[in-house]
Amino acid sequence: MALRFTITRAAVAIALLLVQLGLPVRSKPVATDPYNCLDGDSEIKCCPTSNPKKIVDFQLPQQSSPLRVRRPAHLLTTEQFQKYEKATALMRALPANHPWNFIQQSNVHCAYCSGGHRQLGLNITLEIHGSWHFFTWHRAYLYFYERILGKLINDNSFALPFWNWDNPSSMSIPNIYRRNTSSLFNPTRYPIALNFTDLGGCEGDGTPDSVSKQKKCNLQLMHNQFIAGFSSSLLFFGSPYRAGDQPFPGGGSIEGSPHSPVHAFTGSDMSLIVRAALDPIFFAHHGNVDRLWTIWEKIPGNGSKVFNDTDFLDASFLFWDENMQLVRIFVRDVLDTQKLGYVYEDVPLQWLNIKTVVEERGNNDAFVAMDERDGEGDVMFPLLVSSQVGIKIKRKVGAGEEILVVNDIKLDGRDHVWFKVYVGRVDGGRVEVGCFYHLERRAKESIPMVTKKQFGITQFIQEIGAVSDEWVVVSLVPKVGGDKVTVGGVLTE
Repeated sequence: MALRFTITRAAVAIALLLVQLGLPVRSKPVATDPYNCLDGDSEIKCCPTSNPKKIVDFQLPQQSSPLRVRRPAHLLTTEQFQKYEKATALMRALPANHPWNFIQQSNVHCAYCSGGHRQLGLNITLEIHGSWHFFTWHRAYLYFYERILGKLINDNSFALPFWNWDNPSSMSIPNIYRRNTSSLFNPTRYPIALNFTDLGGCEGDGTPDSVSKQKKCNLQLMHNQFIAGFSSSLLFFGSPYRAGDQPFPGGGSIEGSPHSPVHAFTGSDMSLIVRAALDPIFFAHHGNVDRLWTIWEKIPGNGSKVFNDTDFLDASFLFWDENMQLVRIFVRDVLDTQKLGYVYEDVPLQWLNIKTVVEERGNNDAFVAMDERDGEGDVMFPLLVSSQVGIKIKRKVGAGEEILVVNDIKLDGRDHVWFKVYVGRVDGGRVEVGCFYHLERRAKESIPMVTKKQFGITQFIQEIGAVSDEWVVVSLVPKVGGDKVTVGGVLTE
């Protein structure tokens, strides 16, 4: 095996020894154990069918040709669409056990999100959702999937399209995925998604006037989610996830919404995390998620905010590449799309600079509780999120970004859970700052989860006129499965 793999395995062994001795551990990057994967779902087996004989380290491609340009799916030319459809058909036609086969490629996602893969040298799940590796793992996954498709049609310039659901012109399933005889079709999609794609609670009745309002709601949601994750890598990417850690330390703002609602509202396969990549539109969906990372990074000052933690940069994952090699790719390899050979076509960002909508505070709050640190009030934590509740908390105003933290969110990872989070004045309006959204997992046994959610609220505080207020009201509004999740505390930092 490659030298770097040997060193990584040794590093983990040394780290475990240091922990046992009570000594500080300097480096604990997460790495995939290629020889330890367990199928936890009774319906789908997604672990690799055989152990690898050789693993090579990823090498950045030589930039001898023009950059591949990923275009919006609804703007593809006929030729571009036909190439994509042909490549996917060829992938589907490969032998069932071929690493490039469409089902096998879908299983790559499944194994990394179903409790299948284990951390190198540890019998602990490696999960790529709910942490700082959500964006990085999916970027690597799409990179190799794209290169395999290009190889199948002998076109080095082939680029995956992205589903531009943050643009009003593409807030429904693009036409290229709709024809039932196409290799890009999936029969489990919900009919409503052909008319409108909800990015997170923009309900309507499907009439033209309603859809127009729903699209404006989508734009507002996109605007708010970027504000909530604007100021730091922690807020945008999610919480650190190191070797030996339990999964789901806390996802970033975009992972909660719009990412998860697009999954849930598209269709049955897409709504189940272990089956999501069985729908070809999954890759266009995550192309747009990846594109949002590039947009966030281009905002002045954000490019320097990406984590510079070696445990982040040295984390590694395994994929089959276009040369039929099992490749170990490190997070530091995927931080620059141009070095990977691709860019995204520029399209208007109608949501970026719109005005934030301030709502009336909910009239049906179950109660208003004092901050748990105050020792008073009508509520005891942990709190079951079975009905809308407003929690009055004392602000911690400092020199930097003010962050709202929803702590100790406990649930069974098999359950679909979604609640919205608002910040408002005690006697005034409120703003939706984001949500906690967990897609259903399928497993034979319970998946105990304890996680948290963090939101940047400095700009929201300004917009509701609460800059000088000592207290704010945080409202938790259940949408799905509120009776299956508890919250251990709410505070500002």
